[in-house]
Amino acid sequence: MTDLAIDVGGTKTLVVVFEDDQVKPLYVERFPTDSTAGPENFIARLAKVCSKYVDPPDVVHWGLCTAGAVDVSTGRLIWSPNLGWKDVNLHERLSQLFGDRGIVENDCNAAAYGEWSTRPGIDSLVYVTVSTGIGMGIVSSGHIMRGSHGFAGEIGHTTVLPDGPECACGRRGCLQAVAGGRGLSIQVERLLGKRLATEEIVDLARENKPEYVEIVVGGAAILGRFLANMIDTLDPAVLVMGGSLGKNPHYRRLVVDFFTKFYYRLPDKTVGIEPPSAEPDPCIIGVLQLSRSMGVRKSG
Repeated sequence: MTDLAIDVGGTKTLVVVFEDDQVKPLYVERFPTDSTAGPENFIARLAKVCSKYVDPPDVVHWGLCTAGAVDVSTGRLIWSPNLGWKDVNLHERLSQLFGDRGIVENDCNAAAYGEWSTRPGIDSLVYVTVSTGIGMGIVSSGHIMRGSHGFAGEIGHTTVLPDGPECACGRRGCLQAVAGGRGLSIQVERLLGKRLATEEIVDLARENKPEYVEIVVGGAAILGRFLANMIDTLDPAVLVMGGSLGKNPHYRRLVVDFFTKFYYRLPDKTVGIEPPSAEPDPCIIGVLQLSRSMGVRKSG
């Protein structure tokens, strides 16, 4: 008997298979999300990958997380700017493959829960992912904070530069359009006429290429100040920053430097930005544990 955890990212999808009630992976595979091909194409490819490792009747629990607004009560993906998908009932579609014992969750909520579950005695935790986009999950007293509409933590679409670059959501100057991976790449293409991967852009900034330094340091400065303001507002016990760009040593150092410079210092207040600790991935561990705790859900 097995459990299945899936993290659908803007670029790559991670599939991990576990023995039921274990947290050590049996199988791990990544494959391109290719969201532009549409959700049905993606689900067909996902099913093909999973079929290599599991027999559907043997799946006890499954969980899928992704960026965007998710109605966790029905498992419906309402809108994901990073994927370009709207109104997709992911729970219904995956239930047809693996049965009803599954959940669909926002990726940052899952990651926050995964990180919280690995830190005994921590009352509250904020997880921020900086990757293709930027998002946040909040756990307090063991519960995910969802807000009155279920969409708390959508910091990537907070306006930080009203006249800034256009975001995938259609607005201008969103945090992820300024400081996220796709945002940095789009700025380089628009301003410098070059199509480069995010890692290449950060490497060029690290080498002190002026035009790249301006874009990368500018994004890191805005993100660092934003996180400082957010910590001063929420006052969590732990702040974790993950995601491919959030774990990049140079970009991470820049963000931490600006964060340290701007957060409000009070007696007995010690705040730092910690790296993720949940293995093999905080989103995977979070959605795995949530799927195991939520039981059977009816298809929406």
